[in-house]
Amino acid sequence: MTIYILQVKNTETFSSNALIQIRNGLDWIFKKSRKDIDQLTNIRFKDKILEYRSVQTSIGPSNITVVVAFVTNGLASDISEEFKQEKKTIIDQYDNGTFSKFDFQVWGADELVNYINKLERTNRKIDAELHILYDTNNPSLIKYHTEELKGIICTVSAREIADIVNNDKDDAIFDSNIRRFLGTRGAVNSDIKKTCIDTSMSFQFWFLNNGITIVCDNFDAVTDPDNPHVKIKNMQIVNGCQTAKTLALAAQEGALARDSRVLLRVYETTDFDLVDKIVLTTNNQNKITSRDLRANDPKQLDMEKGFAGYKYFYERKMRQYDDETDIDIKHIMVNETVARSYLSIVLKVPSDASRRKYKVWGELYDRIFSGEHGIEPYILATKIYLITSEALRAEKYSNSAEDVQRKLANNGSFHIARIVAFLWRRHDKWGDELTTEIKKNIETLEKSPKCLDKFLERALTILGKIIEKKYSGSDVVNTLKLASLDSDIDRSLYAKIKSK
Repeated sequence: MTIYILQVKNTETFSSNALIQIRNGLDWIFKKSRKDIDQLTNIRFKDKILEYRSVQTSIGPSNITVVVAFVTNGLASDISEEFKQEKKTIIDQYDNGTFSKFDFQVWGADELVNYINKLERTNRKIDAELHILYDTNNPSLIKYHTEELKGIICTVSAREIADIVNNDKDDAIFDSNIRRFLGTRGAVNSDIKKTCIDTSMSFQFWFLNNGITIVCDNFDAVTDPDNPHVKIKNMQIVNGCQTAKTLALAAQEGALARDSRVLLRVYETTDFDLVDKIVLTTNNQNKITSRDLRANDPKQLDMEKGFAGYKYFYERKMRQYDDETDIDIKHIMVNETVARSYLSIVLKVPSDASRRKYKVWGELYDRIFSGEHGIEPYILATKIYLITSEALRAEKYSNSAEDVQRKLANNGSFHIARIVAFLWRRHDKWGDELTTEIKKNIETLEKSPKCLDKFLERALTILGKIIEKKYSGSDVVNTLKLASLDSDIDRSLYAKIKSK
């Protein structure tokens, strides 16, 4: 049995004097003699004490859990040291093995709001009966339980999830989820939708999707071979909102493929703290980037081999060479830097390389890593960029008193590298017929990287004049994002060649 003793104050503080009063009240409940209690003038308090004493006599204090709570409108995070000391005194006095459990709680405004939210979630219950894919001859259902927890892993039709979400007009099933639906314009949800509606790949949905995690008050798996299903009480989708809502949208449009299947994890618990932990852990893994997803692509493997031929280490995976202590760090080239260097210098699109690097692993990936001219242009472009960007970090550029030059040095390294490459090589050609020349360029930079320094000042001047002439009054940093600036750089450089 649990006995609750509450002291509620409509104040914005946690008074240590109020705790002293609570301690006095507990002494009356648990310690005072019947003779003293009979002398109380507060009749209601006396009756409650006698009611408790009757319960204690009948079942014994060792079968009673006592919960004492002090509640105000204040912030529990701001309680004083005196308050903490008084609280400790109470706990030391009564949490001594007399009761099954003695708990002293402090509730402030934040705790009250959180509890109200939990009650609201409880009142918005979603119960469901999900038909599952079950085969008595194969382990198509995994059950696991430990102590008071249990869970199952199973497979359901995507339509089962879609129907539940579409029938839940208030989105109550996502109350415990940390994010709402982000729409299908983003790459991830767009791919989810494409996979579940395209009949040429919908059968792969189970393999390509991380699945959905559900917490509930209770579940019951029915393994009837003619009607296998799992009954779920008060279910919450705590991970997989994007998947569930995308499936629901596809179903609304009548496009959801019949053979789309979803992996389902169902955890049974009524412990709110455990639910919060499940929400946190299932949504708090290390982020997988678009670059990570491309790490084992055959094109990346070919790049790694190609760079190795020139004794460079192509980092296709994050921190791939951290444990290789005998490698010169200057010989490690990160694949993202390689791609952006190639994009700005060889493909002549420094605006995207500088400000829209996400395109490297998305819409521009195949164009960047086409490999049509061999490995040499990638190595040369990367070396030009690395040498140029390092030179721009010099004090006279990065902290220049001249506003435009300083901003270009700190924000325009890809644009500057593109111009430096042209001024040094005197052309923009990268074809197979120039492989020998490009190899010699690589050898030159390996022996004498400072040879680019004399082109750096000119590059800064050229870019500064282009911006001043055409984009006067515009913010320099924002101007570097413009695709039109790429074309202006081309025209300026080609005009200089023709004038000679």
